[in-house]
Amino acid sequence: MRPLAFACLVAIVVFGACAESGPTDADYLEGREVYGTCAACHGGNGQGGAGPALAMVRETFPDCADHVKWVSLGSKRWKDTVGTTYGAASKPIEGVMPEFGESLTADQLKQIALYERVRFGEADLDSEKEACGLD
Repeated sequence: MRPLAFACLVAIVVFGACAESGPTDADYLEGREVYGTCAACHGGNGQGGAGPALAMVRETFPDCADHVKWVSLGSKRWKDTVGTTYGAASKPIEGVMPEFGESLTADQLKQIALYERVRFGEADLDSEKEACGLD
C-alpha cells in the first residue's frame, strides 16, 4: 500500500472512530461547532475544568432562556444586571464566565445552550429546540 493511501486510511479510521455520534440536526451541529469556544473551560466532554461540569446544566438552568442569558451576559454583566447569584439554586457567582453576547449571534447563543442541554444534560432534542426558541 502506498504511504499516502495508508495515511488516508489511518486518518479515516482514527477520526471516524473519534467523531461524536449524536443528532444530525443543524442547530445541534452548529451548537457543537460553537461549543469549541466553551470547551477550554468546560472540557471537551463537558466534564469541567476551569469552569464547572455541565452534566447538571438543566438543573442549574431549568429555563433555556435563562441559560442563554447567562452565556450572553457572562458573570460580570449578570452581576450588574441580574444579581450576585445565578441558576435555580441561586448559586453565588464566584468564578468568571466570559460574556459571549457581543461575539455570537442570538441564534448561536441558543444553539450553544441547545447543544449543552442535549449533549451534557441529556435533554430531548425536540423539546429543547422548542424551549430554546429554535423550532
